[in-house]
Amino acid sequence: MICDFCHEREAVIFLEQVNGNGQKRKISICRECAQAHGISPDPKSIESSIGELFREINAFTHKLAVENSRMCPVCGMGIVELRKSGKAGCPECYAIFKDDIKTLLKKNGISGSYTGSMPERLSGVHSVLNDRIALQNKLNDAVASEDYEKAAMYRDYLHALEKSPVSGGDDVEPPVQQDMDGGSE
Repeated sequence: MICDFCHEREAVIFLEQVNGNGQKRKISICRECAQAHGISPDPKSIESSIGELFREINAFTHKLAVENSRMCPVCGMGIVELRKSGKAGCPECYAIFKDDIKTLLKKNGISGSYTGSMPERLSGVHSVLNDRIALQNKLNDAVASEDYEKAAMYRDYLHALEKSPVSGGDDVEPPVQQDMDGGSE
């Protein structure tokens, strides 16, 4: 068994604690962690050091319980579930569990940013949303430079985009037939 403290070395000391409800809790400790916590193989000193060890274990398990109780407010997924499954419940999970996800990825030898492709079903969402943002920025620039003809054209393009579906609109022709700078295709 692996040590419950360092999670690296093989345990050599095994303790079992029973609480008032009859629930058992097993603790495994390696030699190095036992020595660091004042537990020695000397039978005379082991009783006093075990009491201190259990106080430390209770503090440690309380800290873990608080950490593991974190949940995503959107989908309700907890960090424990994310660690077990390796999958986030929703996009918000990536923001909430950002540091934990980075740690999990590093633990699995994955580093750097994701450069893969977007799922087919979301490709329309991405491009339409980007078009809307780009058109809104160009509209703002045209108004700021008092080029009202271009501003009117961008406004019309935005209205046309708002009427088109965001996803699943493969059979719908795009409403804009000119490029965004006012030229013809």
